Amino acid sequence: MFPEFSTAAIAVAVLLSSIVRQLRSGSIWYAIDQGEANSEQLRELTGIKDYDRLQEAFGAPRMDGIWPVTRTEVKAQRTGLGYLLGDRWLDGASTLIGLICLAPIWPMWSTGTMFQILLAFAGFYQLAGWMAAIGLMGRRGSPRRPPGGPTIH
Repeated sequence: MFPEFSTAAIAVAVLLSSIVRQLRSGSIWYAIDQGEANSEQLRELTGIKDYDRLQEAFGAPRMDGIWPVTRTEVKAQRTGLGYLLGDRWLDGASTLIGLICLAPIWPMWSTGTMFQILLAFAGFYQLAGWMAAIGLMGRRGSPRRPPGGPTIH
């Protein structure tokens, strides 16, 4: 009556991944609600990798590197990569699919194949999101300064 091992392993992985991503996205949205969003957080929510492009979208940050932006402004600038890095609805759907696939009753509904296909899509979404996040980590660090500008020590 319980799902087979591979299905259960994938469901647990999707479930854990989606929960971690929901917690991370929630903390970033909280920072935006507080008016304390930095460039790393905006990059993760919008998918905009380039610092200059962030400035085009949101204007220059304050002197402390904080952008006082609103949820509406951030949502208007979201790209496909931003949704891939984490979206409340897609991660919630992944969590739901993971929970249903772990429940011992779904084989009785004769929908095992459908839920395994949905689990595969949820797994691919989570995996692609983590791969995109790894690519975004390479871009972290201090903002690019113009050539010949002052060095900060």
